[in-house]
Amino acid sequence: MNSKNIIIIGGGACGISLFIELFLRSRLAGIHEHVAITIIEENEEVGKGLAFGTQQPGHILNTQAQLMGIHHAEPEHFSDWLKKHNQRIGDEVVDNEGQDEAFTTRRLYGDYLKEQFDHYFELARKEGMKVDLIRASAVSIEPSENQYRVQLSNGHEAVCDHLVLALGTPISNMYGELLKYDNYFDSPWPSSKILENVPREEPVAILGSSLSAIDALMTLADNEHKGPITFYSLDGLLPRVQVEKPEHYECQHLTISNLHKIQREKLRSPLVSEVFRLFIKEAEHFAGKSIDWKKADRADMSPHERLKQDIDISNKGGDALINIPYALRYDSSVMWKLFDESAKKKFKKWLGNYWAINRHCMPMINATRIEKLFDSGQLRVVSDLDDVSYDDKEKKFVLSYQDKSDKVGYLINATGPASAVKDMKSDLIKQLAEDELIEPDPIGGIKINAQTMQVVQKNKSIPNFYALGHIVNGQLLDVNAVWFNVKTIGNLSHHLIQSLASEDTL
Repeated sequence: MNSKNIIIIGGGACGISLFIELFLRSRLAGIHEHVAITIIEENEEVGKGLAFGTQQPGHILNTQAQLMGIHHAEPEHFSDWLKKHNQRIGDEVVDNEGQDEAFTTRRLYGDYLKEQFDHYFELARKEGMKVDLIRASAVSIEPSENQYRVQLSNGHEAVCDHLVLALGTPISNMYGELLKYDNYFDSPWPSSKILENVPREEPVAILGSSLSAIDALMTLADNEHKGPITFYSLDGLLPRVQVEKPEHYECQHLTISNLHKIQREKLRSPLVSEVFRLFIKEAEHFAGKSIDWKKADRADMSPHERLKQDIDISNKGGDALINIPYALRYDSSVMWKLFDESAKKKFKKWLGNYWAINRHCMPMINATRIEKLFDSGQLRVVSDLDDVSYDDKEKKFVLSYQDKSDKVGYLINATGPASAVKDMKSDLIKQLAEDELIEPDPIGGIKINAQTMQVVQKNKSIPNFYALGHIVNGQLLDVNAVWFNVKTIGNLSHHLIQSLASEDTL
């Protein structure tokens, strides 16, 4: 019998979850001794990439522990792990120590990922599966006679029959023209580059006001930065504040059933306007009264005032704008698939930012820290950012907004991960796109078969080539959520192992 080789490029949360699931499914199918899995990871430790390799105590997971399990169909596995290791975790858990609703530090979650990987890597070897870990980055990929040849940064080559891209969250190449300046940081990660190069008394500009910007802010705050800090963004919107214990709510109007009814009766995909009207009905049903939507926009309030209000709203159990997206967390990806391309584009353009700040909220512990930074006058938020340039004479960055401009010596790009392939700072993705091994999706990321996670090129699934995580952000909605990616990993693993088990070679 011929062995089949699987390469997983990426040893982050997606890569680890996939490896474990492939091992378990192949073991249960009795084919594990004829399957070899290689993980390619550029970082020294598996599971300790940009996000989860941080050592900053202020870098907190934005999702409660009960949804962060790395094992397919066991979302609560991480919260169970926390309870089991309650004596060891100490201050790494915030809000509800050791309980399902806890938020933890990212570094603790990185420890969890590494522990799970180490355990199943050793178990796979004991069970007779060939497994390998290569500490290098993938430089290029070339199809060759029903196989894939992966060129590595260490000068070697790896060959496989099945290839999976689990590349994690790509840094954006936005403002790439600023890379030549020493005091420009193209990402909040790793935090060490900021801490080693930004003097504590200096003013700092942070591009963006989303969760990535908050990570950059927490890096500075954790290390007692004294200088003024300013968020510069297009809309000036901060993420809203997580509700500690959201009450169960079942949607009555904005449902998969009602969206399917539109398809059935009108023989077309739902319009964004129709979805928004259903949301309004749902929100007013949740609130038990009519809502003043102009007032709900809070355009007349400063970011500081909105945050204070959001903290109060969260402490009182949240409002419709937070709790309905939370209630839809398992259905929203299915709803997304019911949209056609035009509707997806309109949703991102018209409602994308509002969906993001209400669906992906910040933990209360970070919200209260930010409130104190506002109160002290150290933090401010600027909206309507128009342009970013560099003044060579003054050696400062120039940020233009609302017919004004500021000059700052240190600039951190925290605009968040790139959505479009062309905006992703990755030589490997660039090579794959240039060689037409991947096809950019107009909504974002690359085209895939959402049922099997196979890469799609020219409307055809490419044999034995798969992708996971943020790189498929246009086809799937919640790719920044571990629990959702773990769910898609189940689909991928089922398809891949079923294919292997049916081959004559096994």
